[in-house]
Formats: sequence, C-alpha cells, structure tokens
Amino acid sequence: MSGFILCCVDGKNFNEAVCDYGVYVSNSTNSPLRFLNIVEHNSSAKELDLSGNIALGAKDDLLEKLSHDEEESSRVTIKKSRELLKNIEDRAKKTIKTDVSISLIHGEVVQSLIELRTDIKIALLGIHSNNQTKIGDNIKEVIREIHKPVLLVNQEFTQPKKILIAYNGSNEAKEILKIVALNPLFGEVQRTIINSNKDVTISEKLLQEAKEIFASQNIRVETHSLQADKKEIIDYCNDNNFDILVMGAYGHSRFTDFVFGSFTSYVLENFNKPILLFK
Repeated sequence: MSGFILCCVDGKNFNEAVCDYGVYVSNSTNSPLRFLNIVEHNSSAKELDLSGNIALGAKDDLLEKLSHDEEESSRVTIKKSRELLKNIEDRAKKTIKTDVSISLIHGEVVQSLIELRTDIKIALLGIHSNNQTKIGDNIKEVIREIHKPVLLVNQEFTQPKKILIAYNGSNEAKEILKIVALNPLFGEVQRTIINSNKDVTISEKLLQEAKEIFASQNIRVETHSLQADKKEIIDYCNDNNFDILVMGAYGHSRFTDFVFGSFTSYVLENFNKPILLFK
C-alpha cells in the first residue's frame, strides 16, 4: 500500500490519542502523516422556515443577519480549527520520524474522505465507545465507503504489544490476514487469532488455515476457538489485555454474523479499545 496516514481530528474525540496512534502508525510503516480537520457547512439558514406571515423587508433583514452570523461563526470555527491542527502538528513533531502536514477542508465529512481515499494508506478517527454514545452515521459511512483500513481510537495511546484478530474463514477475512501478515505496522507484536463457531471441528480447521497464512511469512501466531456470543468475545479481548482488535467490517457476503455485519456495529458501540477495521 502506498499513500499517507490520515488522522482526522475534530477537537472533541480523543484528538491527542489519535495524534499519538498516528505517529506510531506513521513511524512503523515509514509513511507520511497528515492531520485533517473538516469544517462542515452551516445549514441553519437553509433550514429556517421563512414561509410565515413576515413582511418582505423583515425577511430580507433577517436573512442578512443570518448571513452575517454564519460568516462570523465560520470565521471563529476556522480559527479554532487552525489552532487545533497547529497544536496537534507540534505534538506529532516531537516524536515522528517522517513528514507531517496539516489540512483544513470545508465540506461534508464522508464526501471529503471519499475524495481523498486514493491517497490514504490508513485512516484514524477518534470515537466514543463502551455505550458512552451511539456511533454516528458518519463513522459507519466512512468505514463503508473509503475501502481503506480504518483505526478507530477510543482511549489514550498505549504502545501495542498484543493484537487480537477476528477470523471467520470468508474470502474477505483471508485477504485481511494476508494484509496483516505483510503489514510492518505490527512489527514484533504478539498476534492471536480467534474464531467463533459452535462446531469446534470447523473452528479448529479455520484457525489452522489462518496459521498457515502467517507461517508463509515466518510469523508465529496463537489461536483460540470460542463458542461465544458477541459480549463474551469482547470480554475475552479485555480479559486477556489485548491492545487492538483487528477485524473486517460490513461485508456483503453470506458470512455476516461474526466478523462482518451486525457484529461490526456491536463492537463499535461496546468495545473500549482501539479497533482496526478492514473493508
């Protein structure tokens, strides 16, 4: 994969942690790092209902005031965004080994990232999780649409030492394992692969298949079969102190229960450690 590491910061969701994980990913992959803040369009004037019995002149005055207020609000927002980006850039420069840059875009979040996706290697976004709030539609749409790995950050930075990889045997999941096996991001971290299946024989067969993918790159992995529901899978990850969960997201194949589909949404809303998603 070529391109840059893109860190999306919004001034609210784990911005310093996104910065620190971004530096870690950038240094690990020897890729340039870019911080992006997107100022969304203010639609308050468009949404205002002026169809009532207001005199024509009064309507014009009101629209002019709204336009002035929007312009002033936009200036304040842009000023804050530039300050945020500068502070994050300064933080990154203390430890980064590659190039770092900042960008400020005025537009819609999902569409802006879609336009950048050709040049994105990995995207990082901060999110709330563990039932603090429901995951927004923007996050889910970004994962579905940009077709690049997305690291969702929901805690302060911790140097990754152990990663857990969810595997269900689908073609998509096999491709994910190949990417993870080849990706320098994970370096010397300990890798454990899990499969959840009520049929232990099938599960062990799939895990052996996964082992062979990593063995082809001379990488040792541990495997574990679970006969568990969604909550127990998350508990397993927490109880064994894994630092990152790696999984597929929103697949369209018939394998939609464990690694893909509804499991993705459940993990996003209930898991309190970083999640690396492949689509």
